[in-house]
Amino acid sequence: MRVVVVRHGITEWNAARRFQGQTDVMLSEAGRRQARSVGQRLHAERFVLCVASDLRRTRETADTILAEMAQPPTLRLEPDLREMNFGVWEGLTFDQVAERWPNEAADFHRHTLLAPPGGETWAQFDARVARGFQRHRTQAGADDALLLVVHGGVIHALVRRLMKLGDGPSPIHVDPAGITEIELDGETASIRALNDRSHLEGL
Repeated sequence: MRVVVVRHGITEWNAARRFQGQTDVMLSEAGRRQARSVGQRLHAERFVLCVASDLRRTRETADTILAEMAQPPTLRLEPDLREMNFGVWEGLTFDQVAERWPNEAADFHRHTLLAPPGGETWAQFDARVARGFQRHRTQAGADDALLLVVHGGVIHALVRRLMKLGDGPSPIHVDPAGITEIELDGETASIRALNDRSHLEGL
């Protein structure tokens, strides 16, 4: 089974390096162009299902991609595939968080049981993402492809779990509108593409 995972297009908060988390930020105009480009890249692909986080930036990215496809699959929204809940950090820049919570910010990426004030731990986040993915994974057979439109943190969580990389942040970088492709054979996973951005050249 192929799983094609797309990060949502860029937002104004992404550009400003703000924690977005579950704050319902919309795509910027640049993000909408990126989403159209992903749709054009995937125009001829066939998917049994498209699953997206129910936040606005992922819904809009998914709708835009599907509008460009020759045979768009059904879209299902999955709240368990929302971005990590960063609590009171949401809306603040990375620098502001590091200044106001220097110890917590430094430790957060190293300890799976720490959470931003009012937010989730890595362990809670990973369990939620795994639950949301498994709920829809069963809809695809051995020769099918599943399209996911989600958040950067969700992609990290999926790669960690499917590639058995352990706890904490995975050692990858995922750009807005980047495409990652994973092939699943039972419980064995292999990455066929990681953060492919070739469709974004010239934007």
